Amino acid sequence: MQARHPSRSFRNSVPARLALFALLFAAVVGGVHVLALDRLLQVREVSSDVRNQWLDSISVLYNVGRHLSDLRASEADVVFIPDPTHRERQATELPILTDQVEKAIERYKLLPHGPEEDLVFNALLQNWAEHAGHARQLALLTQKGQGDAAAALYDGAARSSFQAVRDRNRRLVDLSTAKAQRARNLTAQAFTDAERWISGLILGAGVLFAALVVYLWWSVSRPLFELEGLMRRLAAQDTNFTIRFEGRRDEIGEVARALVVFRRNTIELLDSRKRLSSQAEILAGSLANERALATEQRNFICTISHEFRTPLMAIDGHAQRLIATRERAKPAEIAGRAEKIRAGVFRMTSLVTSLMDAIELVRGDLRARMRPFDLKEMLESLARYYDEIGVGGGLQVRIEELPSEVRGDSELLYQAFSNLISNAFKYSPEQGSVSLSAGANDGIVEIAIEDRGLGIPRGEIDRIRERYYRASNVGSIPGTGMGLHLVDEVVRQHGGRLEIQSEEGRGTRMAVFLPADSPGEAAELSHAQDLVRGG
Repeated sequence: MQARHPSRSFRNSVPARLALFALLFAAVVGGVHVLALDRLLQVREVSSDVRNQWLDSISVLYNVGRHLSDLRASEADVVFIPDPTHRERQATELPILTDQVEKAIERYKLLPHGPEEDLVFNALLQNWAEHAGHARQLALLTQKGQGDAAAALYDGAARSSFQAVRDRNRRLVDLSTAKAQRARNLTAQAFTDAERWISGLILGAGVLFAALVVYLWWSVSRPLFELEGLMRRLAAQDTNFTIRFEGRRDEIGEVARALVVFRRNTIELLDSRKRLSSQAEILAGSLANERALATEQRNFICTISHEFRTPLMAIDGHAQRLIATRERAKPAEIAGRAEKIRAGVFRMTSLVTSLMDAIELVRGDLRARMRPFDLKEMLESLARYYDEIGVGGGLQVRIEELPSEVRGDSELLYQAFSNLISNAFKYSPEQGSVSLSAGANDGIVEIAIEDRGLGIPRGEIDRIRERYYRASNVGSIPGTGMGLHLVDEVVRQHGGRLEIQSEEGRGTRMAVFLPADSPGEAAELSHAQDLVRGG
């Protein structure tokens, strides 16, 4: 069985099919050639009758008629020309013209004729023999000077014999012309039949060739093109296709089955690559996060160290000054330095609180605990605190009528507003003042902190809320870049929004908009946020 398999495979192979088609096409072409040649030979045979028999007969008969006319004209010259010399010369030419007619008649005799033409031709020979004798007699009479006898012969017996020869010649011409016409009609019909036959052969060969081309396209070329397109898609890592022709027993089937194996291997390879790529992305993301976290931690530690160092040095400096002047220090000086020590302690306390809030925010643990509280009392307490520590040029407070109770996390909001006030003083001139205003309208509470300090560059206002981002114009003023990020997060957890208006060199206005009754449920919180945004 294994020994017979290669033979069976070759019979089913594409080269075997192509060889069979080539042989079949060669046989068809050869058959068309043979049949067409046979038809053309038939046409040639029919047309040769017209060319070799009838056309030659007509040509010879026309020559006979022309020579007869020349002979008759010469006879008239012999009889009627008055010049004796000219007449004698014409008389000597009559035998020559008679021989020309004789030769023309002899040429016709050599051509093939039919029975009907033979009868007319025999009669023509008899009439010609009679007229030839008359022509010779005319020549003799003229040479003897018997003009009257020659004229009587010319008008009598010679005329009758000439007309008889001419009539027989015309009859032969008419018979040959008629038969030549019939032969031409047969030739034309043969040409038409041959043309139809050859056209039919060519059409049949064309149809067969078209059928072979269609079969080759459908059976060989189309599968190859389809498999080639699938291989291109596979090379482009596109495996979302189905493969046909697997059941064929030729080379196309082998290619299709090999393509199935390649597709399966490619799918496995792509899956492995996706898994490796996913793992690599996870590792790269983890590495990037670790690097970013390490960088943030390093920067944060440096910033916090600087932040702690500044108030501690101020506290230590004022404490040393109090110790050095403890015996001569005046109460006002002691109170002033004590206030500055308190301001340093407040700054450290605020920094520690911001640090703890930042840690909770990074871990995702910073959540507002919603409960009713008196917003106006909280703001007044915050204002008193800043008034007591006496920072900058003082806090200008303008609190209008507010709801008696709002829902929210009073500690987070206290810290958020404290951050805003602290930032306002930090980025204001040495004795610059800061204003705090609050009011309510249509269920929306607005708390605004405004300063006349550095301001924020126009292109950085949208980024100032980002974690660890600081404006480019703060110079050496210490800060962590966490304050506004914490404020924005706290405000959003209360269903509100933080609006920043600033002009570099002219100051900044931070406005917080909160719903008057901020609920804690998710659906109600979303409604409250929509209300604040609409306001």
